[in-house]
Amino acid sequence: MGNVTTWVAQRLAEGGGRLTVVDRTPEDFLVIESEDDYTFLVAALGVKKIVQLSNVQPLFAAPTKPELVVNVPSKTLWSGAAIDFVHSIPAAFGTMGDIARAAETKAAAFFRDKNMGFFINALEQDTNVSTVSYVYDSVLRVDRWNGTSITVAVIEAYNMSAEDVRNAKMRIGHFDVVVKSSSYGSITEQAEAAAQSMGAQALTFGGLMKRLAR
Repeated sequence: MGNVTTWVAQRLAEGGGRLTVVDRTPEDFLVIESEDDYTFLVAALGVKKIVQLSNVQPLFAAPTKPELVVNVPSKTLWSGAAIDFVHSIPAAFGTMGDIARAAETKAAAFFRDKNMGFFINALEQDTNVSTVSYVYDSVLRVDRWNGTSITVAVIEAYNMSAEDVRNAKMRIGHFDVVVKSSSYGSITEQAEAAAQSMGAQALTFGGLMKRLAR
């Protein structure tokens, strides 16, 4: 973990001064101070494939606990079990870019991705939804009162293409629905066909909410 922690500290030092690493704890957590004097602890991981529960549990074993856990590289998936554990502390998880976002909240342990938070809140309010849980950081399992569970992959795409759909499949595996995170743009016919060939659907947020009712 040390080399990754050093790399994160160096990147922050090169970031123009909004955030300053003022210390490093015996547990190898970075003590970060924002320009308006908010201080919080960040732990850094260097997991390449999927961040698992076993990767994050040791970070919270000591009395001193990080408020935010970041992983490098940012494209690494976080497992639902790891996310649920971190949130239960409570603490937050994310990428290098989330350090600044967490600092802005002045409550880093409660930092949550706004986009996924929007989807989770909207899905939980649907009358046919019993529970919503993380499969991965961008993939949700939606359990319904009527109908089978649906696995929903949320991807960033303005005009969702067939390539976007195939890349999602390659990265995360099975999903029933792939949905655009943005309300702008569109879904191409090629994307719809690619999803259909996988036994899935490519939908907008509105289309997803209609699907839940069926």
